[in-house]
Amino acid sequence: MDVEVPVRYLCENFRPDDRLAVVLIQKETHRVVQRIATAEKIAAPGFQAWLRHENAQRCEVYVSMNTIKLCSRGRTKDDIAEVRHIYLDFDDNGTAAVQVLMQRQDVPTPNYLVNSSSGKWQVVWKVEGFGMEEAERLMRHLVRETGADPAATDSSRVLRLPGFMNHKYSKPFPVRVETRSERTYGPEHFPAVPNEGQGGRALVGKEHAERSSFPHTGITQSERDWAYAKRALARGDPPEVVIAAIARHRAGEKSGAYAYAERTVRKAGEALVAERQSSRNGFDR
Repeated sequence: MDVEVPVRYLCENFRPDDRLAVVLIQKETHRVVQRIATAEKIAAPGFQAWLRHENAQRCEVYVSMNTIKLCSRGRTKDDIAEVRHIYLDFDDNGTAAVQVLMQRQDVPTPNYLVNSSSGKWQVVWKVEGFGMEEAERLMRHLVRETGADPAATDSSRVLRLPGFMNHKYSKPFPVRVETRSERTYGPEHFPAVPNEGQGGRALVGKEHAERSSFPHTGITQSERDWAYAKRALARGDPPEVVIAAIARHRAGEKSGAYAYAERTVRKAGEALVAERQSSRNGFDR
């Protein structure tokens, strides 16, 4: 691994005096170590040498994606000072899901694609102007839209630091990063996010972006899932990616979440075909 990769990643994403949490996890022994330090100190040769030593002992290396308050010694949501990143973690059908995401016109180009292991990716946007609730609401919305891991939507989350080895599997995997953009994005660059409460909209995203299909109350979640599936299929998302997104979002809420997702996507596809056929027939007349 190139020892400069994690240093560049830290310098590109954080100011020198930003306080971050570095977390080391040795999964075989369940050993967990957390250190909170400035980005400048973490990027320094001595700290990096320590991380490489621990990584060689099969410790996984993670870093917080948002900054820690000056007085804090922990990494809870209450300890977060500023939101610096929006991120998604793709495990199931990861490569296909990221390819679909990169083709969307309503989502800005990610700053980084982090290849954490074979077929698994972390997608990272550098942002400013987000409050914590806004950021988490947007990430939950993007999870629903893309099939990313719903567990990776809290602001205190740590993600893998590129430039180290992933020891989760029998054969270590080098965590690589691809830079796709150097911009820093604001809320206006992302899709509008429907409120998660009683109707209405959250104050996140483009005002001209797609609005919630059901802005009023009384609509079932199944109807919302059907509407989402229909929109996703209409814009060309592969059915298997849409199925995975709904199944992950409903896991724990419905028995047989995957079968439910398959039925929802099938019915949405049938409705889409019928609408297109009706439109063509009307044009022919």
